[in-house]
Amino acid sequence: MASATRPNPDTHTPFWRNEKILALLVQIIFVLVVVVVFWFLISNMQARLLATKGTTGLRFNFLSTAAGFQIGEGLAFTPQESYGRAFVVGMFNTLKVALIGILLATALGLLAGIARLSSNWLVSRLAGLYIEIIRSTPLLVQLFFWYFGVILALPDIDTPQEIPGLAVLTNRGIFLSALHLSATGAPWLWWLVGGLVAAIVAGLIRRAQLRRDGRVGSGAGVGFLLFVLVAATGYLITTFTATLPNNTAYELNRGDRGVLFLDANGDGIFNKGQEQPLQHVKVTLLDAGGSALGTARTSSEGAYRFYDLPEGSEGATLQWEVPSLVVIDRPVRQGFNFAGGSSMTPEFAGLLLGLVIYTGAFIAEIVRAGINAVPKGQWEASRALGLSRPTILRLVVLPQALRVIIPPLTNQYLNLTKNSSLAVAIGYPDLFNVAITILNQTGAEVQMFLMIMAGYLSFSLITSLFMNWYNKRIAFVER
Repeated sequence: MASATRPNPDTHTPFWRNEKILALLVQIIFVLVVVVVFWFLISNMQARLLATKGTTGLRFNFLSTAAGFQIGEGLAFTPQESYGRAFVVGMFNTLKVALIGILLATALGLLAGIARLSSNWLVSRLAGLYIEIIRSTPLLVQLFFWYFGVILALPDIDTPQEIPGLAVLTNRGIFLSALHLSATGAPWLWWLVGGLVAAIVAGLIRRAQLRRDGRVGSGAGVGFLLFVLVAATGYLITTFTATLPNNTAYELNRGDRGVLFLDANGDGIFNKGQEQPLQHVKVTLLDAGGSALGTARTSSEGAYRFYDLPEGSEGATLQWEVPSLVVIDRPVRQGFNFAGGSSMTPEFAGLLLGLVIYTGAFIAEIVRAGINAVPKGQWEASRALGLSRPTILRLVVLPQALRVIIPPLTNQYLNLTKNSSLAVAIGYPDLFNVAITILNQTGAEVQMFLMIMAGYLSFSLITSLFMNWYNKRIAFVER
């Protein structure tokens, strides 16, 4: 009988045939290659910095230097302010167009995605045509079309296109009616804050009660009703007690302009930053004889100016009225432009329109795919219960489809934010545009591109963190 040969324990597999050792060696070699390439790039950068700027370090002290250029969009900025402040303004402009664009693109994509699945042949085909055309066209081409072909093709300031009570459309910008809290509306703001806190607390309590009783509900209805009740009560009380303080004063310059403010020290001179301007107050200009020359409304900075006064007349005194808590501020023609309300520059309007329509087409396909991913049995069971199609979508299908929609939707939000860098093509002063201007004036290429990447990276990380949190919140919990 043949006996089995036992393996010799002293015999080892050669290291060049050992899979674990080979895998480890490959990883070590890869890390060494990455380190060498990184060291080469850093050394090359330091050599170039030493040759051109006489230093090997990355210095950011130029950010405290006066910028010397104007930014006409976003936060107030003057050429005397620093490059660092200019970069912050650019970041704010990018954040503004990204947030508004995300909200509008989501709404447009949701509507187009649902329309794509409509049983109405015309609605479905129109939605499909929109999606296919927009997705198949480069975004930069679309931005040029909306900016040069639509916004700048609007009527000029002398013959504007008006939407009564809502907006004025011109090639200098789009001017919209807006709601503002007036000088007497600040106390009501505290009522709104208190109502919001009470609504959140009441909603949470109601939701806990419903869960304890084994019933379905979020408590949002109770919270909303409580908020409306507190807000309405606060509005009535604040309206009946509203008044302007006795130390209300004004400056009148050149007989037609000035500032309405609270005179803290009684000298009749407005000290910006120290005394409070009174916003959105109706004022009347009177001549020396007490005759009214015109009416106007103060701006959010308390400033006012009267236009088209009778020739040869000059204002002597000013009267004002106690304003309502909330003022509907409509754009009106003053001089060579419109004042009042809120406005969008042509560059902002063109960029926002292009980003929303482009991204909305991709979101529409994501919504369509998410709805199709819901089993048809959910539709059939809902119809068997007598639910209408809108109710089925709102309460049954879309909540389940969100679990499929959210991950790719996050990518579209990130793309919209990064695509806003194309604003440089139409002159909108976003993060990238302002940073390139700083780069051209200072020559700090490496520093500025590091700041650009850090800016977009921070926007992307914040968006991803929020969307990942929401995705986990709506995910199915396995038992």
